[in-house]
Amino acid sequence: MDWYLTTSEAKQKLLTIIDEVEEGDQVIITKHGVPKAVIVNFEQLQTLKAVTRLWQDPEALRAMRLSLDEVKQRKTLKLSGAPIVKRILTAARKKGLLRG
Repeated sequence: MDWYLTTSEAKQKLLTIIDEVEEGDQVIITKHGVPKAVIVNFEQLQTLKAVTRLWQDPEALRAMRLSLDEVKQRKTLKLSGAPIVKRILTAARKKGLLRG
């Protein structure tokens, strides 16, 4: 859930804000009615940074597009249990995704 607070409200409620963002909320801080800053939990920030880096990397973007095409073509595996290499190879061979 997004919260909108003025800068003065944010100063008064800082500890409450920290508790709320730990639970997944985002707090948008406004100044004169205009959004100026956002407080998110640290894990969300790290995820956003990682995704941003991936979207800026042409090789990673190419790999994501290839993966999406493979999903659309049903070139995926469904496994039960731990994804052990031998089990992955056996399933891939049965589905015709791998030769040898």
